Amino acid sequence: MNRFKVVAALLLMGAAVGDFVSAAALPAVPDSIGQWAGREGKISPVAVRDVRLEGGFWGPKMRLYKERTIPHSWQYMGYNLRSLHKAAGEVTDGPFNGTWDEANLYKLLETIAHSIGMFPDPELERKVDDIVDLIGRAQRTNGYAHVFIINEGKPEWDPAFLDGSHDGYVLGHMIEAAIEYHANTGKRAFLDIACRAADEACEHFLGPGGVPGFCGHAELEMALVELARATGRPRYVDLARAFVEWRGRGLVKPVSATPRSYFQDLVPLRQQRNLDGHAVRSTFFATGVADLALATGDPDYRLAANRFWDSVTLRRMTITGNTGPRHEHEAFGEDYELPNDGYYESCAACGLADFAQRMFLLEGGADSVDVLERVLYNAVLHGISLDGTNSYYQNPLSDANRVRYNSWVCCPPNLSRTLFQVGRYAFACGDRDAFLNLFVAGTVRLPMGGGWVGLRVDTEYPWEGRVRITVTPGKVPRFAVNLRWPGWCQAATLSINGVRVMPIPRTDRGYIRLERDWHESDVIDFDMDMPVQRIEAHPMIKDCGGKVALQRGPLIYGIEGVDNGGRATPELAALPRFRVEARAQMLGGVRVVVGEDAEGKEFVAVPLYAMANRGKSVQEVWTSQRGWKAGAAWWEGRLYRVAGEGMVKAVAPSPTEADGR
Repeated sequence: MNRFKVVAALLLMGAAVGDFVSAAALPAVPDSIGQWAGREGKISPVAVRDVRLEGGFWGPKMRLYKERTIPHSWQYMGYNLRSLHKAAGEVTDGPFNGTWDEANLYKLLETIAHSIGMFPDPELERKVDDIVDLIGRAQRTNGYAHVFIINEGKPEWDPAFLDGSHDGYVLGHMIEAAIEYHANTGKRAFLDIACRAADEACEHFLGPGGVPGFCGHAELEMALVELARATGRPRYVDLARAFVEWRGRGLVKPVSATPRSYFQDLVPLRQQRNLDGHAVRSTFFATGVADLALATGDPDYRLAANRFWDSVTLRRMTITGNTGPRHEHEAFGEDYELPNDGYYESCAACGLADFAQRMFLLEGGADSVDVLERVLYNAVLHGISLDGTNSYYQNPLSDANRVRYNSWVCCPPNLSRTLFQVGRYAFACGDRDAFLNLFVAGTVRLPMGGGWVGLRVDTEYPWEGRVRITVTPGKVPRFAVNLRWPGWCQAATLSINGVRVMPIPRTDRGYIRLERDWHESDVIDFDMDMPVQRIEAHPMIKDCGGKVALQRGPLIYGIEGVDNGGRATPELAALPRFRVEARAQMLGGVRVVVGEDAEGKEFVAVPLYAMANRGKSVQEVWTSQRGWKAGAAWWEGRLYRVAGEGMVKAVAPSPTEADGR
């Protein structure tokens, strides 16, 4: 009986919590570890260095994060740098880091690696090289590299404290930083350190006498799959798979009364129906499961990833893309438990962005990118201030008089490393397919057919719906350009070289697919209607009952007291009218929505991401509308929709009636 059948047999017999699944019982990892085993064939993300974000919405932000966020972040690395010097055998004074916060150093190094890929900087590179040298000197001879444990003389991967420690969490962020630094500089020293540390983990858990276990904070699972893809070493996937399979089987000793769901350790993977527990840990875990599905093609992992995806995006996500409403344990709630004053940690939004990208690679559908876009433009951007130096740990949709501050726990470097990957999220490629997922101004080189295909995108999105794509086919004349039709878009026009394309060739995966022989400087024009939309929430979301939110394009708008005489809860008129105004001097340059309330007075709504940047004020996303009552029919599995859409469907004629007219 092969290893796959052994695991299948164990699961079919109803392996209960406490049952042991040995590493030898895990399915074999295929030789094609470097491929992406998605539903639509191989779809690969692009390297950050192959995208140049120029102008538009994102170009200035990338420059801001390079010039303001990175220098600002260095100020908070003192604990970690002192700890590294101490672990390297040097005498140093001052407070040292704790069990988890050295991950912040690695998140910052990953941020810098992405930045170097976009903005080469020899001085910044030398600074990282010096830190990499310190990490190498601090690393134990067996490869173990968690500096806090080294300095404290604690056991490596201590089974008595594994769920309360952060060995795997820290190592995962180190691996990801090392992969990106190698990808953007070509230097191997950091990657070699990460490989030695991963090899030590493989030996500890999977080697002779290895003891099953896993870190209580998921993160290492997805990092190991990325490392396997970067190095071609399947053993790293073996370990990631073991960490996933061992959860929920009573193999890690609890160190507190914290619920086991907090660690994704309540039941085995195949018995998990929802994503529960600590929102960041859970989302990182789900991303690791999706990574395993991509790396191995294992249908169980794909099914689990889809269960988790549906759990979050259809029942447990705010309109802004935030998750994790509970203050207790920073956790997911029950289905539709989405209070407007919920917790909603920034790191959970960053995790959902990565999860969304993996689900696109796995399933090839634009619906995953719709969530990715929602998260990036709203939840993630709301977490960081407009000047790039302050942040939010929590992101409630109803807030008052809470100013941003230097909350240097886990979120600031997670936000910056996520935002620097916008170019990677925006594009993807297959054997003969180019994907434009996010409408960002700039250029990309897509590896295809043994050569390169170039796309230049000119757009003022998200302020305008016009997107122009100039194609450079290189030596690959025939391929398909796939343009995402956003879920918010209800009407658009398309032309190629000025000739209108009708009907627009939309696929069932949510894309406009344009396959043809392309010529140098062919131009695609895609123009999406971008009205102000009133959005209603699923009737099971209690806090949103009888209320609407304002959306224009991908941006959710909120009402801030500073613009409205201290008031943030106007009642919309029964038949509200809106106009959009460009205000270049406001909040870094935004387009506001001006509406009319039920008393005939005007109010101003601003993009959610720009809120809370002008001192203390009250802020609201959901507002009431006179005479409005949300519909309870025709939700079709959705969590949010254009207000009144269900009512229109409910009275629509049947096909038979329509044919008779």
